[in-house]
Amino acid sequence: MEIVAIKGIIKDYPWGNDYFIPGLLGIRKGGIMAEYWLGTHPSGDAFLSDGTKLSDYISSDLEGALGPDNASRYNHLPLLLKILAVEKPLSLQCHPDKAQAIRGWKEEEGVRRKGGICNYQDDNKKAELLYALTPLTALCGFLPLGEIIANLKRYVPSSYESFLSSFSDEIGRIVFCLYSLSPEQKLMLLEEFKKNIAVSSMPVADGSFLTLRGVTGKCMDEHPGDIGIIFTLLMNIVHLSPGEALYMKPDTMHAYVSGNAVELMDASDNVLRGGLTRKRCDVDELMRIMDTSTLSIEKIVPSSSCGVSLLRTPSDTFTLARMEKGVYEHRSRTGIVIVLDGSLSIRGGGELDLGKGEAAFIPYSSECTLDVDGVVFEALIP
Repeated sequence: MEIVAIKGIIKDYPWGNDYFIPGLLGIRKGGIMAEYWLGTHPSGDAFLSDGTKLSDYISSDLEGALGPDNASRYNHLPLLLKILAVEKPLSLQCHPDKAQAIRGWKEEEGVRRKGGICNYQDDNKKAELLYALTPLTALCGFLPLGEIIANLKRYVPSSYESFLSSFSDEIGRIVFCLYSLSPEQKLMLLEEFKKNIAVSSMPVADGSFLTLRGVTGKCMDEHPGDIGIIFTLLMNIVHLSPGEALYMKPDTMHAYVSGNAVELMDASDNVLRGGLTRKRCDVDELMRIMDTSTLSIEKIVPSSSCGVSLLRTPSDTFTLARMEKGVYEHRSRTGIVIVLDGSLSIRGGGELDLGKGEAAFIPYSSECTLDVDGVVFEALIP
């Protein structure tokens, strides 16, 4: 099976920007672009130069594409590589693990058959790895209960005493209470928060990163009246400098707020939303799958050797490699490569020369060398 150049799928979600992905792909006046997908998910199947879908190319020789072991485990490419460009906050969201996805997919079978709106787009789990290419700010997981209560007392003291104090013994009960407030109570809570955050002495940003005030301001500008704004008081605000990375286990509430990144995940499009969106929020299902315990944020420390930085995660589905200038042997592994800067020459199993923004699929059966003159990322099945 030969190595092949591939083209990804552009997603023009409104939270994107008009410069990062167009600049990477060499597109002039490309408009808003939020994500660039390189994978085989039905919502965005990459394709070869002759128009063949990558999924069809892989299925034509599954063992050659994925290797004997992975071909017996999967009937498709189990990972999805993306480039993200985040100008405005994404929705608060959480993803299912494998058991939750199988259950949800099965339970919605009747709704799906009738063309109704479903929570589950497939029966796959969805964990994520986020690698910052520029300074990036995100909301990720819940703060310790004591810090949450302190934030609520500081920024919404009246609403806290009126609506929330009797639910403050557990994070999950606070979260459910916020979703259960009446429209009038939500408005009162948000108005109090808006007033108190505006008069605080906190700056909007600290260097290249947004503060609580900056994150809240972005959320208020884009989604006024959305109860998700209050979650900035409940969640960790995480800053990633270029080269830093996070692993998001499936049941973690999160939202990316600003910055550009490489994202690698399971081949799934299952999203349960919890706010900061005009799309459907199924609170009951969200509460069913979401982990509301405190999350201690730990950035991924890559292992580096001879110009390759390898970012391993708890996932059995994906690993991300970053390669700088050098020549590297590529044997007995399946990968998708994309050139972020400079060029890449692939020799053996088919010969390709790729420039900035170009990508290729390297099947398991193709042994080759990668001659990198710049920066290249590769998504690998472990």
